[in-house]
Amino acid sequence: MKTLLRLLAPLALAASFIAAPASAADIKGKEMMLPASERQVKVEFYRAPGNAKRPTVLMLHGGQGWGGAEGRFENFQDYAGQLAAKGYDAYLVYYYSEQDIADRKANAPGVSIKRFPAWAKLVSDLTADVKKNADSNGKVALVGFSNGGNLSAHATPLDSNIDAAVVYYGGVSRVPGYTANRFPPMMIFHGEADTREPIERGRKLYDTVKALGGPVEFHSYPGINHGFGQNLGTAAADDAFKRTLAFLGKTLEGED
Repeated sequence: MKTLLRLLAPLALAASFIAAPASAADIKGKEMMLPASERQVKVEFYRAPGNAKRPTVLMLHGGQGWGGAEGRFENFQDYAGQLAAKGYDAYLVYYYSEQDIADRKANAPGVSIKRFPAWAKLVSDLTADVKKNADSNGKVALVGFSNGGNLSAHATPLDSNIDAAVVYYGGVSRVPGYTANRFPPMMIFHGEADTREPIERGRKLYDTVKALGGPVEFHSYPGINHGFGQNLGTAAADDAFKRTLAFLGKTLEGED
């Protein structure tokens, strides 16, 4: 019996390593280009481990792109890696064109207002494309930060193919003539001390979604300013991320 146990011990040890779940640090992003009608779109892809069919999360950056005044790029990468470790294929989407970047640097007026329709079409194109992946379970959510949160609120009513949205410090679309007639399930986060996107915009989005019958949650954080969402390891960000995972599990995987 002792001989048999000695023989089985290395196998058990090896199995324990095989079964160990991947951590966010183990999951590295891969840059690639995805097709869209306006142009090919650069993304950084964080693939969830395993071969089971799984949901997809498209992450949308703020006004400064991935990084800048709204948070260090590595923090957003960490967020994407955390999502992947929890079983979601996560994409950091670079939805700005070269002209958008130039206009932003030049402080050109009204860039977002002018470009939201084209960006929303781009998001719809990506949603349709990633749903075709063999590993996809057919469900896609948006997680948008600041300008990306505004874009999520603009894009989701236009495309029933988008199954859910998480909006960090965003609000109702300010594009002239824009009217939302529906929303998918949505979760909204806002700092009560936000000096860039006042919390009233988040509350207005909540009221709009609720009035149209969409399932919606709103969570605010006292004393917290703009850009907190990706700073995992801080209280507000960790609470929001925990709620995001529960929301995604319920809306994309049917978890209770």
